Amino acid sequence: TATNQANISFVIDYTSDANCAIYMDEHAQAKIKVESGSRFSIKGENTKGKEGQGIQLGKTENTGIYVSGNSEFLIDGTNRGYVNSPEVKVENSTFTVKNCTSNASNGGNFTAVNSTINFENNAALGLSTNSLNSINSTFHLNQNGYSGLVINGNSNIDGTSKVYINGNCKGYYLYGAFFCGAPTTFKSGST
Repeated sequence: TATNQANISFVIDYTSDANCAIYMDEHAQAKIKVESGSRFSIKGENTKGKEGQGIQLGKTENTGIYVSGNSEFLIDGTNRGYVNSPEVKVENSTFTVKNCTSNASNGGNFTAVNSTINFENNAALGLSTNSLNSINSTFHLNQNGYSGLVINGNSNIDGTSKVYINGNCKGYYLYGAFFCGAPTTFKSGST
C-alpha cells in the first residue's frame, strides 16, 4: 500500500535478464493499493523484443490493483504492462499504461469512477478487459498498434463518461479499434 502522498517507483532494465518488476504470488492474494495522493510507477528500459512485464500475477483470484484518492498509477515502457487479468479499480485518480513494446494489459475487470484512464502508444493492445464499468470517467485509448479497447464481457459505461479511441490498429488490424465480445451498454449522454 502506498498512502499519504507516498512516491514509489521501479525502474526495470531488461538487459539485466529481469523478467518483471513485480510478481504477485498466487498464494499471497496480493494487492497493490495506491491511495490518498500517492504516486506509483514502473518504468521499463531496453524492452523491445524482450519478454517481461511491469506486473505479473501467478493467479488472479483475490488479486488486484486499486488506485484512489487523487493518486496516480503509471506503467511506462515495459514489454507488457500488466498480465494475467488482475481486477483494476480506479476512483478519483489517474491510471496510465503507455509505451509498452507489446500489450499494455490482459483481461481482468476494470472499474473507473471519477477518473482519467490512459492507454496510449502501446505496440499491441491498449485496454483489454473482461468487463469495463465506468462512472463519470474519461478514457484516452489512442495510438496503440492493435485495438485500443477490447471488452470480452458485460460492461456499463454511464452517460457522464467519455471514451476516446483514436489512431489505433497502426501495426495490425486484430479486431478493430474497438472490439466488443459481449453486450456493452453506453448510457445516454456518453461520448
